[in-house]
Amino acid sequence: MVKFWLERFVDEIEEENKEIYTINGGMAVSGPIHIGKLRGEVIYPSVIYRILKNRGKEAKHYVTIYTQDPLKAKEPLVTKKFIEEWKGVRILNVPDPFGDHSNWVEHFYEPYEKCYEEYGITAKPVFTHELYEKDERMHEAINILIKNRDKAREILNKYKGEKLKENWVPFKPLCKKCFNILTTKATKIEEEKVHYYCEKCGNEGVTSIYEGKLEWRAEWVALWYALKVDVELYGKDHAAAGGSRDSCNELYSKIFGMKPPKGFGYEWVDLVVNNKREPMGSSEGVSFDVDEWLRVGRPEVLKYWYLIMKAKTHLDFDPSSTIPLLHEEYDKAERVYFNIEKPFNEELLHDIKFSYLASNDFNPPKEIPLQVPYSYLAIIAQILPHTNKVEEAIKKLRRTGHITKENLNEGDYVFLEKMISKVSYWVKKYAPSRLIIKLNKEPPVQLKSSLNEQHIEFLKEISNILNDWDESQASILENKIYQTIKSKGLTSQEGFRILYQIILGQNSGPKLVSLIQAVGKMEVLKLINGILSF
Repeated sequence: MVKFWLERFVDEIEEENKEIYTINGGMAVSGPIHIGKLRGEVIYPSVIYRILKNRGKEAKHYVTIYTQDPLKAKEPLVTKKFIEEWKGVRILNVPDPFGDHSNWVEHFYEPYEKCYEEYGITAKPVFTHELYEKDERMHEAINILIKNRDKAREILNKYKGEKLKENWVPFKPLCKKCFNILTTKATKIEEEKVHYYCEKCGNEGVTSIYEGKLEWRAEWVALWYALKVDVELYGKDHAAAGGSRDSCNELYSKIFGMKPPKGFGYEWVDLVVNNKREPMGSSEGVSFDVDEWLRVGRPEVLKYWYLIMKAKTHLDFDPSSTIPLLHEEYDKAERVYFNIEKPFNEELLHDIKFSYLASNDFNPPKEIPLQVPYSYLAIIAQILPHTNKVEEAIKKLRRTGHITKENLNEGDYVFLEKMISKVSYWVKKYAPSRLIIKLNKEPPVQLKSSLNEQHIEFLKEISNILNDWDESQASILENKIYQTIKSKGLTSQEGFRILYQIILGQNSGPKLVSLIQAVGKMEVLKLINGILSF
């Protein structure tokens, strides 16, 4: 039986034969929460959770929000002055640098909080500061790690280049004066009390071992213990052999005597802007934010991309090109799912269908929804009137054959309204300049003087072709334009440039046939014939 890669992973999980399975992910709030972070921390885990539930298994799903972390932000996310003032302070106690919220956490967590359900994410958020304050199992884990710190140090030193010293304590007290939680030093521990010195403000004090933060590897295994985690995935930075995940697995098995969670490593998503590629990172502010995606695209499209490309595939995300491409790939998958189209590779049939099903949270539409290519809708959105946009779009889409249903339902109208809004936003903020259009209202008669006899004959033939053309037949027009260019002895670049100049007053633009469809053949004919009659 053919199985999807995540189905096979769930088979491995079920070999544990537990009454209940707990899945966890981690979400730093060190800066904007970006779409790359969603991949392995909440999207894959949500699918795993749903597969388990669909198989009749009991499961819990958490995402740990790291609110007990120190500020480690970098420029250009915030200014150098802000960093110097607040570096190392617990982010709950750091003010919002943009002045919109009461603190750092609220500012950067709120977008995720408001939209995670729209992504179909099943994870219940848990906050590390609350676990430290009042969770009994977290308190047990802290005590276990502090009491066994010598053994923990020996284990970690097997994996570290720079060795931990003999007086190492896996705990950073929270300074009661300046709320530094990065460079405080535990100088003495007496049962549940810890004496500390703060390097940031010079304060010396005594606090509880529950008012601070474990060193991050110790914290990771403490969270496994506190939440009884059975499954947790990890980014590629933790995935190397002998790396942090391996060290945490050994800590958990030898200090806590428990079997480490199952998991697998997942690749990062790089943000590409102006051909510059950088891994998305919250602290640096290199981000395409989770709420920004919903302004330009559908959540199921992003989920489909992550599922079909598998966990260990490196992904590049260029907002100017990736967004339309992903939507149109999703549309293809939808047609495959509904048996309207066959995949280019039959061996991918199950993967495509399962990825589509899972991206729709295992509750797909009963029939294929309305489909309009994103890149085509981006052209239409630029030439719609300011009022009655949906109705005018429907007229154009019926004329071009993109809508063939006789009666549209309410869902179709809602879909078009949302997508017109999303593509309009994308056009304004991310579309490459070649896709930004401004139509000529009158024939550009000044062009006539630059046209020779070949060009005029070419335009006469194009005029005849357009007269007879059925606007729903895009490929026919495309073939005939190429044939005419060739028969008139022009280069493709030359022929297309003339038509773009007539329609847009520029040398290039969106795909020509899509542009002609969007504008309408009668409008294009008016412009061409205006040139010919001048």
